[in-house]
Amino acid sequence: MPIVDQISTFASAPAGSSSPDSVTIDGQGFVWVAYTNGADSTGASGSSTIVQYDKSGHVVHSYQVAGFVDGLKFNPESGEIWALQNQDGNSKLTLIDPITHETDTLSYAHPSSTRGYDDVVFDGNKVFLSFTNPPGTSGDATIVQLTNGDNPHGVLHTKTVLTDGIQGINTETGTLQSVPLTDPDSLKLAPNGDLLLSSGADGVIVDVQDPGTSHQSVAFTQVQGVTPGNAGLDDVIKPSASSGTFYLSDTKDNRVLAVHVSGLNPNDYYASVGSLGAFGQVDPTTGAFTPLISAANAPGFNFGSPHGVTFVADENAAPTPIVDRISTLASAPKGSSSPDSVTIDGQGFVWVAYTNGADSTGASGSSTIVQYDKSGHVVHSYQVAGFVDGLKFNPESGEIWALQNQDGNSKLTLIDPITHETDTLSYAHPSSTRGYDDVVFDGNKVFLSFTNPPGTSGDATIVQLTNGDDPHGLLHTKTVLTDGIQGINTETDTLQSVPMTDPDSLKLAPNGDLLLSSGADGVIVDVKHPGTSHQSVAFTQVQGVTPGNAGLDDVIKPSASSGTFYLSDTKDNRVLAVHVSGLNPNDYYASVGSLGAFGQVDSTTGAFTPVVSAANAPGFEFGSPHGVAFVADQSADTDSHVALLKNYMASSFVSTGSGSLGGFNPDQSQSTWSQQALLTQPQHDDGKS
Repeated sequence: MPIVDQISTFASAPAGSSSPDSVTIDGQGFVWVAYTNGADSTGASGSSTIVQYDKSGHVVHSYQVAGFVDGLKFNPESGEIWALQNQDGNSKLTLIDPITHETDTLSYAHPSSTRGYDDVVFDGNKVFLSFTNPPGTSGDATIVQLTNGDNPHGVLHTKTVLTDGIQGINTETGTLQSVPLTDPDSLKLAPNGDLLLSSGADGVIVDVQDPGTSHQSVAFTQVQGVTPGNAGLDDVIKPSASSGTFYLSDTKDNRVLAVHVSGLNPNDYYASVGSLGAFGQVDPTTGAFTPLISAANAPGFNFGSPHGVTFVADENAAPTPIVDRISTLASAPKGSSSPDSVTIDGQGFVWVAYTNGADSTGASGSSTIVQYDKSGHVVHSYQVAGFVDGLKFNPESGEIWALQNQDGNSKLTLIDPITHETDTLSYAHPSSTRGYDDVVFDGNKVFLSFTNPPGTSGDATIVQLTNGDDPHGLLHTKTVLTDGIQGINTETDTLQSVPMTDPDSLKLAPNGDLLLSSGADGVIVDVKHPGTSHQSVAFTQVQGVTPGNAGLDDVIKPSASSGTFYLSDTKDNRVLAVHVSGLNPNDYYASVGSLGAFGQVDSTTGAFTPVVSAANAPGFEFGSPHGVAFVADQSADTDSHVALLKNYMASSFVSTGSGSLGGFNPDQSQSTWSQQALLTQPQHDDGKS
């Protein structure tokens, strides 16, 4: 929940200036504000004052620009400030050099007396402009791209990117509808590269994915509580961190506010809504508007008309996952469907198991295992009998392990990526109702998740393969973890019975812990020192799910602060490549089917924050997240993050010499530990207790 913990008047209008509107921050941290001074929005009369402030709100320099400047933006490529004049007709563009203080005014090749350019976005060397006052209801440009690029000269030319009358996904209903777009206004760039266009009078936020490409798609959110036609929606942004400062123009009161907020949700919009007299948070799944700044808390209890806004993230802000690139790596090959498990081999090839509707007890059907190169091209494919729910690269042998039939009659197929040979092995004690779902390799140790425990206590849920990492003949196991055990609830810091009715996915954390998903329960079980006398357990209940129908699948902890998740979207028959920065190595990242999202799980609260959902997936579709694998960026600081993770986890699972387990208190930097039972498991052959 966003908390406004500091609010002040950053700057008041200089003498002779009034009506602050657009706000931008340059590369040195200077704040620039456009005062429109009552100028005419078609350029018929008046001029605007552009003021450069230092970080303390003192005037550094000011410029007079003819007409009404509604769009002001720093160009990070050239270092100039772009001032867009006369959004309702006879538009021009003035470029301001902050070093020399020189200005250069450019004209458009095809000016209009009734339409104009309101705002601008820079995305690399691409420049996008919002185009106002569409005369009709269909086919009129509302966003254009400046074909002159980011360092324009001469007459300005544009090409259409978005028009009115188009269809888009309504984020509140999930259905395809006509996008309300009668009043294109503010234009912002989201951290993931989407364009955020405000349709001001409509009170509609239009989110454009992959703008100007063949993959372009659109979603929209109707802000609730406004009257369409008179909403007064202006600037809309998505923050790049969980805390930071908004610089917000209060047009009526002739000032710019500096508002520090913590607890920001990077998946929500933050918008100025004039008809509501507030700047606030918009939930894209409901359109609900929650005021953050209004007359109730603004300085002097005055807040007349919110308009321009820009955001500066705190340098020490808690890591917030930012999806800065998302694409479809691969779609299901012909004849295959339902991608599930994903793994990455030692050469960086991506392997995906397509289950093709096969029976999970092996009664019928087969799965297709596809090896893709890094560009998503098929390298080789294999047919494996039954349902392959667990697919994992074995770094010791170089083979791919395919676990078949997790709900009964399990087998294991080993795939050699070099010779393309396969070898199928059987278990010494097969069951018709239980099976092995997933596998983890930790050195020469091999752990398997064991499904469908028949009771509530003493039934194996994780086993160790005693054949080791290069098995031959019949497969034998011994019990590592059972249901009915006690563990530390990370949300309450108390010892409780661990919900474990549906053991499913199994992953290895960077610190060597096993991460077991209890799928239906929506519980993440974290096992430290598995299979040793020091074994201990903690668990996290994912919030927002219904236990019994949670649909929790793969759960991982990342090995770096940034990297790419390869994520299967089972319903939509594709695998996504999702690059994310700002990852927190202490949190879990999980596929949760009932929430329709892959996201971050805070281990101290269980709070789930979507990272990938229908709100940002390609085409704004995301049916059913399942398998996931992670590849850290080569440039990411992996060592320090893994060290942080090890230190944190050591604190969370302390066992003392007297056989006790401590509970972590996140509020204490030097935690004290309550004496509690050491959670070890007996070692039984073949998973039988």
